[in-house]
Amino acid sequence: MGEIIVVTSLKGGVGKTVLSSSLSYRLAHLGKRVLAVDMDLGTGGLDIALGREDSVIPTFLDILNGTVRAEDALFPGDDGVYFLSAPVFFNESSLDQISQEKFNSLLDYLKSVFDVVIFDMPAGGGATFHFFEESGRIDQILLVSTAAPTSVRAAERCAMRLKEAEKAKLVLNSFRVTKPGDNPFGVVEIIQRTSVPIIGVIPFDSGAEKALAKGMPLSAIPKSAAGKAIGNVCLRLMDEAVPLLDGVMKKKKRMRFY
Repeated sequence: MGEIIVVTSLKGGVGKTVLSSSLSYRLAHLGKRVLAVDMDLGTGGLDIALGREDSVIPTFLDILNGTVRAEDALFPGDDGVYFLSAPVFFNESSLDQISQEKFNSLLDYLKSVFDVVIFDMPAGGGATFHFFEESGRIDQILLVSTAAPTSVRAAERCAMRLKEAEKAKLVLNSFRVTKPGDNPFGVVEIIQRTSVPIIGVIPFDSGAEKALAKGMPLSAIPKSAAGKAIGNVCLRLMDEAVPLLDGVMKKKKRMRFY
C-alpha cells in the first residue's frame, strides 16, 4: 500500500504548493509512482507549479461524485507525475452528498495504485480536511512554516488542532541562512515552539517565484539549493538518514598552514 502525505498549514503564503510540486517531481524521478492532488478547491495553483495550467485535468471531486472514473482520470505528465486539479468553481454544499465511506474508499484505491499521494491543502486545511482526519488513512502530515513570528505561531496552533499530531513533521521553508540575524527564530527554537519533529529546512530561494511562474518545480533546477533541500526531504520521507542541514549550510573553508 502507498502512503498518503498531506501538506498543510494554518497560514497562507508559506510555500505549500511549491513544496508539494517539488516533492512530487523529485519522488517521481526517484522511481516512485506519484499522484499530486490540488485540494485548494475553487482557487488552486498546483497546476501552475507543475506546468499543467493549460491542460484539462479531472478533479478529485469529479471522481468522488462519480462524474469521472478514477481509471479514466489518472495519467502521468511528461515529468512522470500523475495529477488531479482543483475545481474552478466550488461550493461547500457540493460536499453534502459525499459520505465518509465514499471518501475512505477513494483514498484506499489511490493507496493501492500509487506509491505516494500528495495532497496540497489550502491554508487552514479547507472544507475537506475533516474527511482526511476522520479517514484514518493519512500516513504523514507535512506542516509548513517560515521563520516569521506569525507563521511560527500559526504552525504551533495548527499542530495543537491536528487530530493525529503524532504524524506531523515540520518543514521550515524560505529560511535565510546567510547571517545569524536574518531570522527572528532559530531552527531549535521553532521546533520547541511547535513541538513538531522537523524533517526539512528549505533555504530561501530568490528564484522560487520565477520558477513557479514557469511551471518548474524547484527540485527540477540543478543549481537550486532549495531544490536540493527538498530532495533531501524526499529521502527522509523514504527513511534515509540525511543530515538536516546537508546542502543548506555552506561549509566554511578551512585555512591550512604548512
